[in-house]
Amino acid sequence: MLTPVETAQVLASNFPELTFSLRSTQGPHGRSGFYSQLDSFAVFTRRAIDECHPSLLRHCFAVADTLLQRADAYLAAAIETIYLQGLHLDDTPAGNELARALMPARLYRAYEHQRANILGLGAN
Repeated sequence: MLTPVETAQVLASNFPELTFSLRSTQGPHGRSGFYSQLDSFAVFTRRAIDECHPSLLRHCFAVADTLLQRADAYLAAAIETIYLQGLHLDDTPAGNELARALMPARLYRAYEHQRANILGLGAN
């Protein structure tokens, strides 16, 4: 299980360019919630999508998968509701193909789960 501080450390160590963004979301005790961290990470990942950087995108997805692997239920839910929805793949054929092609299996299952919930398909 990762704490918000550990999550920020994982993100900052893999993406130094996120350090300022992660630091700006921290509260007075150096703690930041998963939601603001994952929102910043989603914006960063979305930029890799928009600017067509497949190697950076693969790395983003690999780190997200690592976070998901080490997550408790709270962080796993935050990854689904903040990070994956924040990518704005919006159930388009191109977005779904991108997810299927580049996401590790665990992250793709979480993507499919949140997508089914949004579409009201109730997949578990």
